[in-house]
Amino acid sequence: MNRLHNVGLAAAMLFLLVPNPAAPQSPSIGGNPGMQLPIDPRLLNELPEIKGIVSWKVLGQVKTAQVGQRFLPEFAAEVRKLDQQDVKLQGYMMPIAAGEKHNHFLLTMRPASCPFCLSVGPEYIVEVKAKTSIRHTYEPVVVAGRLNVLRDDPHGLYYRLTDAQLATGVR
Repeated sequence: MNRLHNVGLAAAMLFLLVPNPAAPQSPSIGGNPGMQLPIDPRLLNELPEIKGIVSWKVLGQVKTAQVGQRFLPEFAAEVRKLDQQDVKLQGYMMPIAAGEKHNHFLLTMRPASCPFCLSVGPEYIVEVKAKTSIRHTYEPVVVAGRLNVLRDDPHGLYYRLTDAQLATGVR
């Protein structure tokens, strides 16, 4: 009986690995749809471009260069022009401490996939230091403040927004 149970379990697991061509395919990691781990489609949704808000596509214009034993960011000219400028950014809050309101948090291009993970690289993360606490939400927020483009941050951050506050009159 135990052997029969194991054979049935193995057959069921094999069935799960065979893609159903009639089933709608979700995007997957790798080039073979249906045979890779599916990505949650909500994580692929990009925030809409809004006039007057710096795009994540702009902030993503970064390459890394090895300098000695370290890797440092090399920013495109369009990004360097934003250094020390007052800007508006939209994204998802990722608190770095417990609580309902935060004056220090990360703003990311995509929602966090787990409380301890980031779903994006450093070019799509902005450290935010707000003037006053902002209530945490799982919905996208728009914040305004002074953008610092960080060329050699000890924590590996590329961007910091200071004197930030929730933006008004957006959307």
